[in-house]
Amino acid sequence: MSQWKLPYEKQITSQHGEDGIIEIMLDAIIGPRDKTFLEIGWGDGGTNMTWHLMTQQEWGGIGVDGKEPKKGYDIFPSNFKHLQEFVYPHTCTKYLSMIPLDCDFYSLDIDSFDYEIAKNQLQAGFRPKTVCVEINKFFGANHHGSFPYMERVKGKVYHKLRYSGVSIQKWRKLWEHYGYAYFGYDSSCTNVFFYRKDVCKDLSNIELLPLTDFPYQDDSEMRHTVSMLPNWDARKDEIFSEDMNL
Repeated sequence: MSQWKLPYEKQITSQHGEDGIIEIMLDAIIGPRDKTFLEIGWGDGGTNMTWHLMTQQEWGGIGVDGKEPKKGYDIFPSNFKHLQEFVYPHTCTKYLSMIPLDCDFYSLDIDSFDYEIAKNQLQAGFRPKTVCVEINKFFGANHHGSFPYMERVKGKVYHKLRYSGVSIQKWRKLWEHYGYAYFGYDSSCTNVFFYRKDVCKDLSNIELLPLTDFPYQDDSEMRHTVSMLPNWDARKDEIFSEDMNL
């Protein structure tokens, strides 16, 4: 029995079958593709969203991560640039001068203040054609929430699997505000996908996972987690915000 719930999910170099979903969106782009990407949270090159595009389909672009590349720098093609650094809300727009503002694909996964990164880039004019961004399932299927920027101090400020990231509904509100269509989430409830309606074919007739299948329907689990963390409990109004200032 397949671990994927959608017939088009598949794994090439992604972790959770995202490659097949991304392939559907890329095929929907109208007109020629420029084969460029920006992936923030590129990892060490072992598992990510763009390695196979770069090595098997001659894509190029920017990969940003705090980790050193696992396979070394010498194997990278000339049209790819790896930046080993951490990304912050006040630095994230600098990458937009390195790629087309309407690059074919964008991926964001930094397990922390992801929402502020995407929002700042969109406000700066970034309009990628297709998008894959990480979600935190503990916010639930029907509520808004995200973790704001907090400077890393002693101890762990963010937790990769628990207190970090963005709810699926808050991502939807942001991307739909900028003219994107929702293309569902993957079987592992790790990522949500969007495509620009003005440059991609309509994909609304393709099977998606219903939100009623989402593992958490409300944000009670996340609210309990936040209440146990003094630093975050003090900022709970920000965390569980719908963000009306788009």
